[in-house]
Amino acid sequence: MFTLPGGDGGPSGFAITSHGTRLLAFGDTLLTALQVRHPEWSVTADADTVRAARHRRRLIAELLRPATLGFGLHFADVVFGRARPHDEGAAWHPP
Repeated sequence: MFTLPGGDGGPSGFAITSHGTRLLAFGDTLLTALQVRHPEWSVTADADTVRAARHRRRLIAELLRPATLGFGLHFADVVFGRARPHDEGAAWHPP
């Protein structure tokens, strides 16, 4: 388990590794897949918007690493996915 700074109360996440593949479960850090493309977009739960956006960028960089799958608990339609490079940032895709 790791703490994800920026949100109210310090959201938590989990990293699980098995057979060379890593799963990052990130709870409240990203509330929508749109924030993968726009990490600067804040939500009302972000107590410190600058710090939250900075952490979202770090998390997205981790999600872009090879053999990394993400689990976005709050993502409405595709909770499991991968961040892939897109334009100057990243985008969320089904696994």
